[in-house]
Amino acid sequence: MRIVLIAAQSLDGFIAKPGQPGTAFTSPEDKAHFRTVMAHFDVGVFGGETYRVSREAIRAQTAGRHLRVAMTRSPERYATEAIPEVLEFTRAAPAALAHELRTRGFRRCALLGGSQVHSLFLAAGLVDEVWLTIEPLLFGGGTPLLAQPTDIRLELLAMEKLGANTLLVKYHVAR
Repeated sequence: MRIVLIAAQSLDGFIAKPGQPGTAFTSPEDKAHFRTVMAHFDVGVFGGETYRVSREAIRAQTAGRHLRVAMTRSPERYATEAIPEVLEFTRAAPAALAHELRTRGFRRCALLGGSQVHSLFLAAGLVDEVWLTIEPLLFGGGTPLLAQPTDIRLELLAMEKLGANTLLVKYHVAR
């Protein structure tokens, strides 16, 4: 299964503004790009905080053909919100979750945040590519792309302009 970390960030590396979780800062071009690329993934994985911040939007998309999995220390808290094969909650570690998803036949996984989930999957060596939308903004603080220090080499695959000032960069994780 191919795992692609997909995120939007400010030019100074933050995926959310200080005290303002979520991606409301992203451009209309990034939002359109995100909707388009998600059609090519059969599963999306994100953390509990990402789910809590984007709950309404995620639940509104449950009619789609993609499985959404929220990683949380307390999946039982969300038992009434789970929809098998559509919206699931797990406390599985990244390697175990990736193995389970592979076993279930999923082929393309979008890793959608937040920083803790990004760090856990990168540390486990499970991420194949990193796709970053870089918005022309400077926050000077906020939620970083990664929650833990890391040392991973990336190889540039592609770069494109999504809008007049918004860039999309795609990297392969070097092994």
